[in-house]
Amino acid sequence: MDFITFNAENTKLVDGDFIKDNDITDKVYEDGSFTLDDQWMSFDCNGVSIVVDYEISVSGSSSYDSGDYWTPPSYDVDIDSVDISVTSVNIDEYEVELTSELKEIFENLVNKSLW
Repeated sequence: MDFITFNAENTKLVDGDFIKDNDITDKVYEDGSFTLDDQWMSFDCNGVSIVVDYEISVSGSSSYDSGDYWTPPSYDVDIDSVDISVTSVNIDEYEVELTSELKEIFENLVNKSLW
């Protein structure tokens, strides 16, 4: 069994199928709060491939101000919370058993990569 040293600072986002930060705001504007399954990000950490599957839940709201004679109309989107829940992690195509500590590390990595 080989061991790898994981350093989140040396991890680079390579690919993925995930909602981007601007799209989160647009989706809250259109639908309000939402949840998306089947999101994934692929990272490279010193030549080691890491694929993180997760779901994202966003709570937010949008408001419209029709303005008045001096003020033009405007829309405002407020994002209250973004929750990431890691469902699986594969390192070099091997599925990793997720402890609560590992789950937290990868959730932070995904969250950092979204914004």
